[in-house]
Amino acid sequence: MMEFKRHINRRLHEEHLATLALWNKLEVSFATGKPDPALVRSAAAALAGEIDRHFAFEEAQLFPRLTTGGEGDMVELLAEEHVVIRTAAKSFIALVKADPADPKIRPLALELAERLASHVEKEEMSMLPALEDLLDESADEELTSQYVTS
Repeated sequence: MMEFKRHINRRLHEEHLATLALWNKLEVSFATGKPDPALVRSAAAALAGEIDRHFAFEEAQLFPRLTTGGEGDMVELLAEEHVVIRTAAKSFIALVKADPADPKIRPLALELAERLASHVEKEEMSMLPALEDLLDESADEELTSQYVTS
């Protein structure tokens, strides 16, 4: 794992780790055949926050900077993944709200766990290191402040 010097990267990294831990727990819960409804609801709530806040911030604040910095191909890939994850997430959240024990949740949860893990890995290995190089202290401070208050 890389040590991040930028505050915004450390914050996003911490959120990535929390996302991975939660979805790993959910995967294990489904693998046992007895998913915990409270855990399923918690994953849905966390996912709603992830797509509303985390994805939106990356798309509005980070992706344009990365594109300007010559990372357009990476941004295009991450943005496409956001669309796919957001679509699956909305279905997952709706199913969980209707009935956290619905059998249709399991395959969708497992798909989301896989997609989120893959997406986080790309951001950790490509996006955050690129931001380390692109951002100066002033931009880092401004972005961190925006993210904390969003």
